[in-house]
Amino acid sequence: MSNIGEYQKAQAGATASPYGGGPTVAQAYDFHERFDKLAQDAAAATATADTLLWTNPYDFTVYMVSAKLTCTGGGVTADNSNFATIALKSNDGVGGATATGLSITTAITDSGNITANQPKSFTLLTAAGAAIPAGGSIWLNIAKTGTGVQLPISQFCVRLRRGEFTGN
Repeated sequence: MSNIGEYQKAQAGATASPYGGGPTVAQAYDFHERFDKLAQDAAAATATADTLLWTNPYDFTVYMVSAKLTCTGGGVTADNSNFATIALKSNDGVGGATATGLSITTAITDSGNITANQPKSFTLLTAAGAAIPAGGSIWLNIAKTGTGVQLPISQFCVRLRRGEFTGN
């Protein structure tokens, strides 16, 4: 456990128990980063290779706790055969491969239809993929299945946590 995690644990036991304990303390260490997809996909099949969004400037690990997708340039009709998989990935900052932490698809069985300007939540895939060590980064990847789907101009808001990953 990191020094920040130990400090959070001490706070949760000593002062925060009347106010919700550990989850309340963890929320006090949350912050968010916003990323904008500034253009609609050129075509339904247009994918996005790993694209750097944010690099951890801290000397400790930060965790992606949750994320929201808001399509501000229009809606997306869900389909189980032709869809996009949007992944927020992390890497170790020293040349390692990216690993998916959070993901959402535009399939009927995941996000369903996406209405313009209405946020949809990502799903946590792995806690290990949600960890961004010091010098590591968050990457956006959009893969297409079948003939794909055009994703409009969008906004991603990622909730990050300093210290230990404790879930939402």
